[in-house]
Amino acid sequence: MTGAATKQSAAPPASVLIHDLDQARQALAAARRTGRPVNLVSAPGAGAYLGPALFKQIIDQARAAEPAARVTACLDCADEPGTAMDALRHGVGAVSVTAAPEVLAKIERAAIQVGASLTRRPARTLDMADTDAGRRLDAWLMGDTNLG
Repeated sequence: MTGAATKQSAAPPASVLIHDLDQARQALAAARRTGRPVNLVSAPGAGAYLGPALFKQIIDQARAAEPAARVTACLDCADEPGTAMDALRHGVGAVSVTAAPEVLAKIERAAIQVGASLTRRPARTLDMADTDAGRRLDAWLMGDTNLG
């Protein structure tokens, strides 16, 4: 394996901020087209207003539409640890939440038990609500993060 291939496979997936099923499908279609993984991220605090069950349903339906796409997904639970725990019970693969260190430790243990993770919100995302996000999506996934 060459150094370039190793570097590419070690690169974290580009993060795409989604608000609905159509945006999730667009992101996964781009991931399939480019052969690059994508990290679907909810809007800040979406755990409270969207809910873990609906977020999981959106991700599952997008995956069903694009089974060849490599995808991870993270639900932002703001400062609601209970919502993060509920998301883990619903099978959400990753959650981000703000809480006291001892609470975060409990959530992280629970996440590990179900094969999920507690993560920080990504520093850079391409927001699919932006007017030209669909046009920029492939380049974003290929690593052109100057677009977001």
